[in-house]
Amino acid sequence: MRLRLQQSLDADAMRGITAAVLRADLGSRINFERDFEHDAPIVRVENWLTVAETVAAIARSGYAVAAVVDESNDVPRLAAAR
Repeated sequence: MRLRLQQSLDADAMRGITAAVLRADLGSRINFERDFEHDAPIVRVENWLTVAETVAAIARSGYAVAAVVDESNDVPRLAAAR
C-alpha cells in the first residue's frame, strides 16, 4: 500500500513511523518516497495489516495520512512463502 502523509518528514519522523508500523506488524516492510505532484511524502508499506490498521499505527506515532494512493498490499515474500 502507498499512503500520502500530510506532514513533511525528517529522519526522526521516518524512524517514528517505521517503529509504529513495526510494533503493529513486525514483518512489515516500510519505505519512504516523495510524491512530487503533490509535494508530499509517501510511505510504502507491505504487511499483513489492513489499510485502516496501518493508518491507525501511523496515527499513533503522531502523523496523519492525507490520502490512500494505493490500497494493494503485497505481504512480505518471506512471510508469504510459509
